[in-house]
Amino acid sequence: MNRFQRIIAGAALMLLVLSSAAVQAASPKVRETVIAGSPDHFMEARHVVLKGSDFEIGKQMAAVAMREGIKARKSSNRLLSRCKRLYFARNYPAHIERMKGTAAAFGLPFEDDQYDFSGLWQSSMPAPACSAVFYPGSSTENGHSLLSRNYDFITGTLRGTAPKPGERAVMARPYLIEMHPNKGYASLAMSAFDILGGVLDGVNSEGLTVSILDDGTAEAVGREAGDEVGFHEIQCVRYVLDNCKTAEEAKAALLSMKHYYALTPCHYIVGDRFGRSFVFAFSPIRNRRLITEGKGPQCLTNHLIGRPVKGREWSVARYQKLAAATAAKTKFSLAEIRDINASVAIPPVAARPGVNRTLWYALYDCDARSLNIRFYLGEKPDPADPKKVIFSYSEPKEFVLSTRTK
Repeated sequence: MNRFQRIIAGAALMLLVLSSAAVQAASPKVRETVIAGSPDHFMEARHVVLKGSDFEIGKQMAAVAMREGIKARKSSNRLLSRCKRLYFARNYPAHIERMKGTAAAFGLPFEDDQYDFSGLWQSSMPAPACSAVFYPGSSTENGHSLLSRNYDFITGTLRGTAPKPGERAVMARPYLIEMHPNKGYASLAMSAFDILGGVLDGVNSEGLTVSILDDGTAEAVGREAGDEVGFHEIQCVRYVLDNCKTAEEAKAALLSMKHYYALTPCHYIVGDRFGRSFVFAFSPIRNRRLITEGKGPQCLTNHLIGRPVKGREWSVARYQKLAAATAAKTKFSLAEIRDINASVAIPPVAARPGVNRTLWYALYDCDARSLNIRFYLGEKPDPADPKKVIFSYSEPKEFVLSTRTK
C-alpha cells in the first residue's frame, strides 16, 4: 500500500468512527429491565438506569419515552415556554441540560417556543390517595431511618373506566428511575406521568427520602390546574433529590421555589438518614406554606394536618389509625412497619372497573440508600365471597444505589 492509499484508508476509517459515534449519539443506549408484571398483567413496571451528563440523561430518557409513543409536547403559549426555559436556566441548571438533551433526541431546536421540553408526559393525573409514615432511626429495631409508603391510585383510564382492548390504564407503565448524573446526587425514584422531571417517591445518595400525596384541598376550594412557570407538583420532588442532602436543605429548597400544580394540589413528607422529618404543605388557597416538624414517627395521608377537609373522613380515619399504631410502642421491626401500612391499604373489595387500589408498597431505607418494593399486578373474583376479590402482587424486590456517600 503506497502513501496515497494509506491516507485514503485512514480517512475512510476516521469517517467510519465518526459515523458510528454519530449513530450512538443519536440513539443512546439505556439500561431498561422489566422488574414486575408484563403486558398480560395490569402493570408492567420497569427499571431504567441513566448515567452521564444531564444532557445525556435527558437524551436517554427521551429515548425511553419515544419507545412508549410519547411525543414532544407542543405548547399553546409560546411566551410561557420561553419563560419556563429562562426560569429553569436560572434556578435548575441540571434540568435545563436535560431539556436540551430531550430536544436533541427528538431532533428539534431547543429554542423553538412551540415546544415545551420541560417534561415527558405519559398522561394527565387524577388525585392519588396514599399513606406514608417516616420512622427515624431511633424508632426502628435496625437503627435505620425508613419511609414506609402505600401508593394508592385508580386502575382504569382517566375516564374512570376499565381500559378498552389496546388501551392502557393510567398507571400501567410506572418507572423506577435510577439516575447517576455526573453532577448532583444519584437517586432511586418511582416516576409516572412526567417521566423526565417528575417523581412520586424516592431516595437519594445522601439518604434523603421524599414522597408526594394528594392533600384534598381541591375538594374544598376547587381545582385550578394548569401550566405555569415554576415547579409543578411532582417536578419539585426531582429537584429535592437532585440537590438536597438533609431535611433542612430540602425545607429551604421547597420554601424558595415557585410552585404550581399542573394536575392536583399535593403535600409532601421528607425525611433524612439523621432521623429528621417534616411535612410540607400549602394552605387551602395556597397563599401560605405550612411546615409540620416530625417528632418520632411522622404520618401523612390525604388531608392537611390539623385542617381536615369535609368529605375526607376516610383520610382522617387512615391517619388516626397510623398515628395510633406508631404511638403504641417505641421500636418497630421491619415486619411491623410493613403491617402498619398494610392495615391502611385498600381492602380487596369487589367494585366497578377502574377503582382505586394500592398499586405499590415501597419501603425506603435512608441509611442503606435502598428501596424494597412490590407492585399490584391485578385481581380475580374471590370464589368464597362475591363481595371480595383476590389481589395479585409481585414478589418484593430490593434495589440499592450503587454509588452513595458514607
